Amino acid sequence: MTRKAHIQIDIEAKLADEFAAAVTSAQTSEAAALREMVEHYVERQKVDSSYRQFLEAKVARGREDVAAGEVVAADDAEQMFAERREIVA
Repeated sequence: MTRKAHIQIDIEAKLADEFAAAVTSAQTSEAAALREMVEHYVERQKVDSSYRQFLEAKVARGREDVAAGEVVAADDAEQMFAERREIVA
């Protein structure tokens, strides 16, 4: 059996009226539109969370490289890639 929950929100009357008009125009219900928005929000948060974890791991690896002295100065990196671009051109 699927558990159901009710959510109550407070919004400005004008926004509530505009939302009601929008769902009527879209030939759907307020509940269906809100369910869809909640589902999209949850999925976006999952993606954002995964990206944050990826980014945090990448930053941690970068910090470890810096601490170990395994870095290339920006000017040196630019020079290296300038030489590579000349070879390809």
